[in-house]
Amino acid sequence: MKQILLITILFSFVISIVACQQHEKQQFQQSVTDSISIKASIDSLGGVVQKAHDTKDSKLLASTWAEDGILIIAGSPPVYGRNAIVSVLGNMPQLPTGGKMEIHPIEIKVISPEWAYVLGIDSLKYTAHGAAKQTIETSTFFVLVRKTSEGWQTYRETLTPNQNIGKEY
Repeated sequence: MKQILLITILFSFVISIVACQQHEKQQFQQSVTDSISIKASIDSLGGVVQKAHDTKDSKLLASTWAEDGILIIAGSPPVYGRNAIVSVLGNMPQLPTGGKMEIHPIEIKVISPEWAYVLGIDSLKYTAHGAAKQTIETSTFFVLVRKTSEGWQTYRETLTPNQNIGKEY
């Protein structure tokens, strides 16, 4: 009788371990799938931001920012709220003739199903009037992105101009 009880307990223990491992495997697969999906959404958001800047579309730009977003540009006070941020970004100086701004994400990290961050470099490429060589100016950005009822949006962003003008990214 003791042997049957021992075998039953051992069998139950093995079944529990297998079930736990399968559950952990399913959770891992789900989190990997979620991370891939979230990163794709963040990448899409970056494309919308790029298009909004390229086309000077303030409505499109506004759609990429959370209502209570905060933008910090080095050397300037923080800008609070979607409308103020769109106004500040819309009043930035025009790109030089022939200039092109590009966004280069270096790292996209999913923190949770509702939060992610993006670290990267913006590069402005242009050739000054009368110059023979192209100039490249870069800035480093860090963006905290949040999933809202409107989709993935920028919640916080810091932007810092770099000192290494002329480096290719």
